Amino acid sequence: MAKRRVKKRTHRKVAEEELAKIPRSMVLHLGQSLHNHSLTQLVRDFRQVMQPHTAIKLRERKSNKLKDFVVMAGPLGVTDLFVFNQSEETGNVSLRMAKVPHGPTLQFRVNAYSLVKDVAKVLKRPKSVGVDAPEFHTPPLLVLNGFGNSVADMPQHDKLVVTMFQNMFPPIQPQSTTVNSIKRVLMVNRNDDGSIDVRHYAIDTKLVEESRNIKKLLAAKQVHKKMPNLSKNMDVSELVLDPYSVGGVTSDSEVEDDAIVEINQQQQQAVKATSTVETETAATSSSTKKRAIKLTELGPRLNMNLVKIEEGVGEGKTLYHSLITKSELEQKALDKKHERRKQLRAQRRAEQKKNVEEKLKKKQEKKERRQQRQKGDADGDEHDDDDDHNMDDDSASDSDAVDIKPEDYENDSDLYSE
Repeated sequence: MAKRRVKKRTHRKVAEEELAKIPRSMVLHLGQSLHNHSLTQLVRDFRQVMQPHTAIKLRERKSNKLKDFVVMAGPLGVTDLFVFNQSEETGNVSLRMAKVPHGPTLQFRVNAYSLVKDVAKVLKRPKSVGVDAPEFHTPPLLVLNGFGNSVADMPQHDKLVVTMFQNMFPPIQPQSTTVNSIKRVLMVNRNDDGSIDVRHYAIDTKLVEESRNIKKLLAAKQVHKKMPNLSKNMDVSELVLDPYSVGGVTSDSEVEDDAIVEINQQQQQAVKATSTVETETAATSSSTKKRAIKLTELGPRLNMNLVKIEEGVGEGKTLYHSLITKSELEQKALDKKHERRKQLRAQRRAEQKKNVEEKLKKKQEKKERRQQRQKGDADGDEHDDDDDHNMDDDSASDSDAVDIKPEDYENDSDLYSE
C-alpha cells in the first residue's frame, strides 16, 4: 500500500500542547438500552455530531460498566462522557454528560428524539452526508440560545450547563479560524418551559456576486429555462439595479436577502500567507465578497430536561435536583453520609495499596531466592567438573607409572613348560 502524502507547505503540524487541549469524547449506552435498536441508532447519530474528536467505532458489551470507561478515559485522553440509558421499570431514556475524571455529571431526561433518517424523511431536499464527508473533518460551531443575556444573571445550575456545553468542542480562534472550515452548526436552545432542544445543521455557502435578474438572463441559455419578461423595463439600469424588476416572488431554490453576508477576505489571505514557504509572499487586500448561507438539518433531534447535577462521575452527592428539594438538616445529614463514604473509600484504597506493596515485596524476595538458587547450582556444577578433571589426571598418572613390557613375559615362559 502506498504511503499517504503529507502536505508540508499548506498543512501546519499541530503541536502536542494544542492536541492535549482538544476535548475528546466517548458516546455510549449501557444497561437496558443495548436491547433498544432505536436508541442504539441514536447513539451512532450522536457520535457523528461529536466528530472528529470522538470514538466513532466504539463497541459496548453487556458486561461493561461505567467504571470501565472511566478507567480507560485517562490513557486515551478522553475528557467528556455521554451515556444514554433506558430505565427497566419506566422505560424512560436519560442522558448523562460527565466531565472526566473529577466531574461534575449532568443528568437529563430525554422527552423525545428523532433519528437522522427520520429528519431526512421530513425535509424536502435532504442533504446526504456520509461518515467520512468533509463536514465531519472539523468540529461544529456551537450556538447557545435562550439561556440569558449575561452569565451573572443566570442561576448556578444554568451556568454549569452552559459551561459544560461550551467545553464540548475546542474553542474557535477568530484570528486563525477560516470561514470555510466551519461546516456544521450545533444549536442548543432553551425554551420557556425549561426544556432544551438540540439541533444539528450543515452549512452550505456560495458566492453571490451577480444580481438576481442577471442570473435569470444567464440561466435563460439553458433549454428548460425561459427568458424573463422585459417589456416593462425602460432601461437596462432597471434590470441591473432593481432586483425585483423581473419578478418579486423568489423561488425555493433562490437565496433570500437576509441570508447574504459580506465576508472580509483580508484575514483569510493573511492566514494562507503564513502557512506558505518563507520565500513566497502573498499580497493581502481588503476586498469583501458576498456569500449566501443556507442551513440544512442533518439530525438527530433531542428534547430533554435537566434533572440533577452530581459531583464526580456517576457517584457523589447531588448538587442540584429539579424535582426534589432538601432542608438544611437533610443536607447536613447527606453531607455527613458522603463524608463517611469518602473516608471509607480512602481507607479501602490505603489497605489495597498496602496489600499490593506486600505482594510486590514477596514477589521480589521470591525472585531473589530463585536467582541465588540458580547461582548456587551453577557453582556446584563447576565444582563437579573440576573433580572429574582431577580424576582423569590421576588415572593418567597411574597408567604412566606402571609400564608392562612384552619381554617380561617372554623371560618367564620356562616356568610353564613341561
